Amino acid sequence: IAVLLMISRIETSEGISIDGGVIPVAIIGLFEGWGAGVLAALPAVVYRIGLGGSGTVAGIVTVVAVATAAGLAHRWAGGTTAVRSRHAFALAGATFLIVFVGFGLLGERGRTMFARVWPSYLGLTMIGLPALALLMATIVERRGLAQERERFRAVLDGATDAIRIVDADTHAILDCNRADCELSGLSREQILGRDSRSFWPSPATTAVAEEAGADRKTGMPRTQAALFETAAGRVLSVDCARRTVEYRHHRYEIVIFRDAAERRAGEDARREAASLRSVNLLAQAAAHEINNPLAVIAGYVQMLEDRLPPGTEESHWAHNCRNAAARIRDAVARLSRIVRVEATHPTGTLPPILDTRRWSEKPRDDAGR
Repeated sequence: IAVLLMISRIETSEGISIDGGVIPVAIIGLFEGWGAGVLAALPAVVYRIGLGGSGTVAGIVTVVAVATAAGLAHRWAGGTTAVRSRHAFALAGATFLIVFVGFGLLGERGRTMFARVWPSYLGLTMIGLPALALLMATIVERRGLAQERERFRAVLDGATDAIRIVDADTHAILDCNRADCELSGLSREQILGRDSRSFWPSPATTAVAEEAGADRKTGMPRTQAALFETAAGRVLSVDCARRTVEYRHHRYEIVIFRDAAERRAGEDARREAASLRSVNLLAQAAAHEINNPLAVIAGYVQMLEDRLPPGTEESHWAHNCRNAAARIRDAVARLSRIVRVEATHPTGTLPPILDTRRWSEKPRDDAGR
């Protein structure tokens, strides 16, 4: 572009034309830094050398100096995305001064020429360059926003929880992620634009949603076991968290929810572990408190049975006492082998009790092992 502008000179009035080749070099160096600025200046330098003439050195110095000034402006700004209007106007002023010095290198003839074209160069640098810089800044900003949106979409779709963004005033769903689509049973296109309240059949849940949407504070209300209706009409129990944020004078509600089955399974596992630990502690205490006197009773009953005549009623009583002591010993031993806590169903006047015989056995696999 710099070479094309050098070839196609801009004629401002009859017999007076200006060269705008330094403008692309300045713009590229401002947004892309030293390396890109030098690469942009190189074709213009080669073309100027090819033209030859007394103004070759002055033309080369001008282009290289503009590229250098643009690199300094880029460094001052702190990067491509940080370029602002003040950097563009500072570079425009530096470019105008560099052009003035370039004409001055030609001596009296150059100063005479510059006196005729300086208003045109002033307008080209001080108006044209900032205008192009503003356009480029807009393009850079749009590109950055597009990249941010792609990253946001990747993070949103990678989340395991269902996430949706809702207009806090109209309750219209503005965005959702893949987990929301899977839980709802609808595609993203079918979810967007719908009233978010239609997914919450419970009046209590809807009231919480409306209260959260009207809340201006930064709190994040949480609702456990809220009812959520899928596209197939199935009502699920979900854990839900909501937060209202304000962006550019507009309020949005961020809703994060997941199926409550996972939480309930975890709570059941923790309760069972706590119950199992209590049973094990009880078994240890029972083994200590029962087995010692039980061993004494079983020993004396065995000695008594050996001294009684076989076949007598007293011998039969002693035999039954010894068997009962063995059953007590086995019952205490089963308590220490409990692997799962579950009560039996009540029958008659018997209340629910721990089934020690069933849940002290090791679980079998599908092959019966």
